[in-house]
Amino acid sequence: MRDGNHTLAKVAFLIIVTACLISVGYSGKTDAPPGDAGRVTEPLAGTAWGLVGYCADNGSVIAPLPGAEPFIIFGDGGTLSGSAGCNLYSASYRINGSTIAVEPLTATGAHPAAEQDLAQQESRYRELLVAAASYRVEGDRLTISGPSGQDLLVFVRAGEPLHVPLLATRWRLTHYSTGGSTVASPLPGTAITLVFDRDGTLSGSAGCNAYSAPYRLNETGLAVERVIATKAPPAGPTGVMEQENAYLDLLRSAAGYRIVGGTLAVIDGDGRVVLFFTAEP
Repeated sequence: MRDGNHTLAKVAFLIIVTACLISVGYSGKTDAPPGDAGRVTEPLAGTAWGLVGYCADNGSVIAPLPGAEPFIIFGDGGTLSGSAGCNLYSASYRINGSTIAVEPLTATGAHPAAEQDLAQQESRYRELLVAAASYRVEGDRLTISGPSGQDLLVFVRAGEPLHVPLLATRWRLTHYSTGGSTVASPLPGTAITLVFDRDGTLSGSAGCNAYSAPYRLNETGLAVERVIATKAPPAGPTGVMEQENAYLDLLRSAAGYRIVGGTLAVIDGDGRVVLFFTAEP
């Protein structure tokens, strides 16, 4: 049970947030969408981190449960988000020099942690995150400390690729933005997939129809152009065509992406994460 729930949890870099997670823009005046280079932002904005250690109740720093490692993404708009290991969360944050303040978290409850050790880890992680008082970045390591200076959370930078490559991986949609702060999973009985081929073409199933489109990459920038889909008659549960149209519209809005572990997050031009995928075996 753990693997299935964790895949869904990680699937979220977090669609539940409406704020900017990673601000990436695209201009038709450039030959490729921009990545992170040259961006002037807040100190941690646009970065993603995976947890490698946290402060236990007894004060020792311990590693997270394998396969249930929390992660965090800092956005340009003063919003952070991620997975606590089972459920998704988001919160506002403020940075002033080396100090950081995290507001109370908003979290999903869609995937209750059935195992006690996972539930305890998730609760502890959330508790430590809102207790943050300062931070430091040393190379590819981010450490968040409490008011007393004790290290609470230790992360390592999530680069691309971390575990799986973007190209030639078959991605399956797990969540998509439905506007505002709402998020939806694909309808039962439908499967939405995405594959980036090395020839600059992406393709997949939108749930009912097959689709394809040219794409361009530059670091973590992504541009999708001229999405073409077949015109098969609707087949499947009620709402399948509305879901398909919403998915294709969100795919057309792509301006960037991030990969953490086996999760792919697609980001629009306003910096919102709009699509979450998980890598298929």
